[in-house]
Amino acid sequence: MRRAALIAVAAGALLVAPAARADAPWQTAEKLRAGLFEAQTALLLDRGRGAEAGVSRASAAAEGRLAAQLRREAPTALARLRRALAQAGRAAAEGAEVSLATARGQAIAAVRAGAFALTVAATERGDLPEARQWLLIREFRQATRFTRPGADATEALERLEDGGIQPGEAVTAIRKDLLDAYQARLVTYLDEAAEARKRGFAAAFAENAATAAGYWQILAPVYESHSGAAARADADRIFERLDRAARTGQAADFFRARNEAIAILDGFTAAPFTTEEQARRANQLTRFLELVPVEYDHGTEGERVTIPFEIQEAIAFVEGARSAFGDLDSALSERNPAAVAEVDGAIAELDRITREANEGGEVVPLDRVEEIERSASDTLDRILPAEWKESDAESDLDLVAISLDQMEAAVSAGERDRAEQARLAAYAFFEFGPELQLKATAPSLVNSVEGLVWYGADGHDGLAQLIASGASVRDVRVTRIALDERLEEARSAVGEGASTATVITNSALIVFREGLEAILIIAAITASMVGANRGLRRPIYRGALLALPATMVLFLIAITILDSLSRYGEKLEAVVGLIAIGVLLIVLNWFFHRVYWTEWIAGHRKRGKALAAGAGAAGAAVGATIFGLYMLGFSSVFREGFETVLFLQALQLSSGTGVVLGGVALGLALTAAVGAATFALERRLPYKKMLIVTGVLIALVLTVMVGNTVRVMQGVGWLPITPLDVELPLWMGTWLGIFPSWQTIGAQLGALVFVIGSYFVAERVRKRTALRTKPRRAPAGSPSEA
Repeated sequence: MRRAALIAVAAGALLVAPAARADAPWQTAEKLRAGLFEAQTALLLDRGRGAEAGVSRASAAAEGRLAAQLRREAPTALARLRRALAQAGRAAAEGAEVSLATARGQAIAAVRAGAFALTVAATERGDLPEARQWLLIREFRQATRFTRPGADATEALERLEDGGIQPGEAVTAIRKDLLDAYQARLVTYLDEAAEARKRGFAAAFAENAATAAGYWQILAPVYESHSGAAARADADRIFERLDRAARTGQAADFFRARNEAIAILDGFTAAPFTTEEQARRANQLTRFLELVPVEYDHGTEGERVTIPFEIQEAIAFVEGARSAFGDLDSALSERNPAAVAEVDGAIAELDRITREANEGGEVVPLDRVEEIERSASDTLDRILPAEWKESDAESDLDLVAISLDQMEAAVSAGERDRAEQARLAAYAFFEFGPELQLKATAPSLVNSVEGLVWYGADGHDGLAQLIASGASVRDVRVTRIALDERLEEARSAVGEGASTATVITNSALIVFREGLEAILIIAAITASMVGANRGLRRPIYRGALLALPATMVLFLIAITILDSLSRYGEKLEAVVGLIAIGVLLIVLNWFFHRVYWTEWIAGHRKRGKALAAGAGAAGAAVGATIFGLYMLGFSSVFREGFETVLFLQALQLSSGTGVVLGGVALGLALTAAVGAATFALERRLPYKKMLIVTGVLIALVLTVMVGNTVRVMQGVGWLPITPLDVELPLWMGTWLGIFPSWQTIGAQLGALVFVIGSYFVAERVRKRTALRTKPRRAPAGSPSEA
């Protein structure tokens, strides 16, 4: 005991001794940590002298600069560090492994608490080099696949140096970042202590509990400012009991104190989120929950796992949901604690189901997973504040950036399959969130982002090409930098509220652009309906007019069920596009080639005059044709109207219905004026020239429609994307629907071949029919000649 006392006194003296050399703060902290670890290792290997030497090295590391600055800025942390090192000395001398582990946890927590105070103090006085040195001695929130390690403190110092913020703002950002990290890690250490106790690791049990208690001292002043000195004193006693119970091996006392500590932390957030941050996390929470059954569906069939990777993706999304929910827990508990418990239970059940499936256990039906997700989502929809539920494309852009980080890490590790999955995840987050809003305001930016993710754009190869070809990390990085620039532009475009004039202009341009396409289609269809066929224009016009109120109804529905339409918008757009293409191909072939159309109707008219009994059949056939014309007019306009509604929805979410309707009215007025001029000009064109122009216009409309529809089908995962090794200008995708992939260009060529080929086939059929029906001349000298 006498030797232990001497070691303790020596440790205390070393803390206040003059500095032998000036190490950087992080070097000092690392030497202290390493010395205590060496002492623990020596005790495990039954080398008592080695344990004492390790403690001595740790104590020597704490001398000089660290002690001097802690004495000035964080005397309480210095006192805790002294006590911990003294306890470590006694434990090393006595061979007390658990006591030494406790001292190590206390010492490291004390150093980090002191570094926190010194970082803040240096920032307040504008000493940025000093602040950066002490900031290196910090803990980070445990990152998941869909959260990045907190770097707000580092960014705040950079912005302060650049003059972007004031010292007070930098201090606020630093405190927020570090308090958030230490609260999250405190909970982690409590969990790790409980796990260590269950596994019978006494030293780890004590060390984790001591570290958690030390981190509480970092948070305690904030807790006192929120809840008062009496509540702080009660909380301090709980953490002291927890630390003591772990040190003495009293499991029951530890778990009671742990439950009380968790109850305190559940209702307390040391670094409260701003409303914008809460909205962002709420958006991510709902997005993660939505994706769990999607990935589970992809990875299972019936009662078996078919694609294990998809189940692992589902697990990752559950973890993301748990992390996001944890950030909102305390704020939501004040509103409805019962509902919070319900959502927490649902997330826990999803976690159990996905992990059990991944580990070869029971595979529950997809319906059950969807039911749990739907219940949790409905409960969240009920309790989330209205301002949190507003669409936040920035949250999705955060997830895009995180997924791209994972992609780069996988490429660096040579794991191409994992890199491709991360790239697809990034693309999915972009498609789910910001793309629709950007399509309404910056379509060329959407094409640029998609090109860089897939087939290349802006002079760079696409990530899909690079990963598939096994390109170098450097090449992938070059494209990633270009993509980051575009995503930053996207963040600016969706992050700042547009002025009323801008929203009206954008709305009008959307309506005008889609309206012009609808006019082009109708004009091309009706141009050759002249003479006896002029009456066939009426059903097309009427069908087109019916599409206008249908589109207005759709717009009103979209306002009512915004979330549902956002979730399925592109899938519905793909379906509507396919229907429009089908009607356009079939009906135009009937009409334009005049084989299945005018001559067929004329034949029925002749039969109607000859056979009264056949008139009903002819009328039914003509009625089917008229119905086809109605469908042609309706689907041609409704497809454009549907796309317009999807684009306007994004503007309506951010700017309100009234402003958007103002732009719609302006766009309709411009469209009507151009439409009137187009149809007036059409009547003055010579018939032959009009047919030629019509054919060209139909080919153009069909090419654009097919290209855009196939691109949407690729976006929702119904068709693969196989990039072509060519670079096309972005405007070709925006205005002509031409994208550099085999599927889009192949479909466009196929549609044109179908139309042109059917023309020649129709002509061949017509000529054969004419030859068969042409009267044959009787041979010379036959009775008829006589």
